[in-house]
Amino acid sequence: MITDLVKPPNTKKELFEKLAKIVHHGRYQLPEQGFGGSGGPGLFLENLLGLTTGNKDIPDSIGWELKFYSQKTNLITLFHKEPQPSGVLRYLVSKYGWKDKNGCLSFRHTISGKSDRFQVFGDANQITVRPIHGNGGPVPYWTDNDILSAAGAKLRRLVLVRGEKNGNTVVYDRIDVYENLGLPFFIYEVVNGTIKIDFDARELKPGSIGLRNHGTKFRVEPGNICRLFDKKDRIA
Repeated sequence: MITDLVKPPNTKKELFEKLAKIVHHGRYQLPEQGFGGSGGPGLFLENLLGLTTGNKDIPDSIGWELKFYSQKTNLITLFHKEPQPSGVLRYLVSKYGWKDKNGCLSFRHTISGKSDRFQVFGDANQITVRPIHGNGGPVPYWTDNDILSAAGAKLRRLVLVRGEKNGNTVVYDRIDVYENLGLPFFIYEVVNGTIKIDFDARELKPGSIGLRNHGTKFRVEPGNICRLFDKKDRIA
């Protein structure tokens, strides 16, 4: 453990210096409790930096959002934002869901501009997800302002840390930093599928009205992060 990585950084220079030390340190032993699963390395990285923001919709450190990924990561979650109107997720689960092993209707579906069932449209200052076949019923939508506000609040500056977990150890080996989020083009990247819309909700119990909603996510492949920002640097 690096003993001087306890208090959160107060400046950009301090943040970058601490991140570089983490990369140069090499292999870390993950604690036994609270750092399992695929999210463990990201949580441990935040702890090394003295951060406790978790999944709050604010940047992690002095205006910088921190994201961890590995060579196996398919998609990085940019932010969560539930669609309008109220109750539309329940409709999607009822209309398009399928029964899971517990007999609950489940709707887990990622749309990259267009899927086998849905297409994303951008018009009238809204993003809508419409079924390809058939009409009727509510459709999920977000106003452009909803999306741009969520993105702008969370992602104006991004630190992307690559690493690899092996058993109960982790190595952080690369740090890329991105600045100047291209908000004017963000809606376009959602509509054309660079930014993917990921639904993940199911019934609490078979036939129940209540939902277990894991959050509607806006996600992107690691290699496409650079399309969203005007400036990129590698600091380690």
